[in-house]
Amino acid sequence: MWEREWNGMPYLADPQSRSDSETRGAKVALPGSERWLLCSGTIPSVELPGEGAAWTAGAACDAARAIDAACSKLGYFFLRNHGIPADTIVSAIEEAREFYARPLPEKASYRSSAKSQFLGYRCLGAERSLSHSGAEACEQYRIGNVFSAGSGLRAVDRDFFHRPFQKSIVFFADMTRVGDRLMAAGAVGLKQEPNFFDRFFDAPMHRLGLNFYETGAGAKIGNTVSYAMSSHLDHAVFTIVVQNEPGLEVLSPDGDWVDVPIIPDALFVFLGDYFQRWTNGRFRAALHRVREIRKDRISIQYKHKPSHTTIVEPLAPFVSESHPARYEPFHTGHQYEQLLTALLTERHAG
Repeated sequence: MWEREWNGMPYLADPQSRSDSETRGAKVALPGSERWLLCSGTIPSVELPGEGAAWTAGAACDAARAIDAACSKLGYFFLRNHGIPADTIVSAIEEAREFYARPLPEKASYRSSAKSQFLGYRCLGAERSLSHSGAEACEQYRIGNVFSAGSGLRAVDRDFFHRPFQKSIVFFADMTRVGDRLMAAGAVGLKQEPNFFDRFFDAPMHRLGLNFYETGAGAKIGNTVSYAMSSHLDHAVFTIVVQNEPGLEVLSPDGDWVDVPIIPDALFVFLGDYFQRWTNGRFRAALHRVREIRKDRISIQYKHKPSHTTIVEPLAPFVSESHPARYEPFHTGHQYEQLLTALLTERHAG
């Protein structure tokens, strides 16, 4: 019996209760029961149902079930049928390539700082590594949402920092819609209402990162490690990535680094600290890094983030006497700002 609605279509309140004869649409099943559709042998692929009338009751349930399986076991998956035109993705990548070809003084005029709420440009080596004595071997830029600065504080001129990335703003808006659908699907997979997490997104701080990894950049800043970006967890609910060259790696539950290939028409999704914290470890955050690259590489990452004042901590449905809270509360505003400020190097300040 279809009991509730999601995106205007009915869905089953308990996705796990469907019979095999009802299963269709999504391509990932629960580990150990049904088949997984594998990309590159190790990474599952989830297919979103179409929007509107094409979002059938069966397809909605399958998508929620597939996302729950991937997030619980691995914390990462490829996303197909996401609805973002290929031309929009290509335009964003080309726009990033054009920006990073500009002279350094021009790029530096958009310098990121706490005053810009970290929108803008970070030069090569701007962030220190947490795993070695050097810095991260890439240039970075951030566009996206900002919070109200309040009385007596200067508002961030978002239009100024968005100026070099007008095509990427379109991509950002499309990614936000995909992120909202994933958020609802994740809630349903967790046996909650599709709007369960909405209370944390009154003024979301979603961001789009556009990174440039130049061949040999690590040597330029004196790094001696064999990777370009140190392993870390993202301070986000989840991150959605496109890349024009391979390089991204995720850590599997078995402790192996898995290369993320480029799959036509697919986005790569991995979970961040916030989803793991909210679900008290039911969903697994994915440690990831960028290995040493062989060709210049553009990576675009959409980070789905709650409101600036959100305190992320294990939520009631995922805490019990037998499963006590495993994570401390984390403030996505001031605690995150302190972490990021501490990572910025003197090279960035100069």
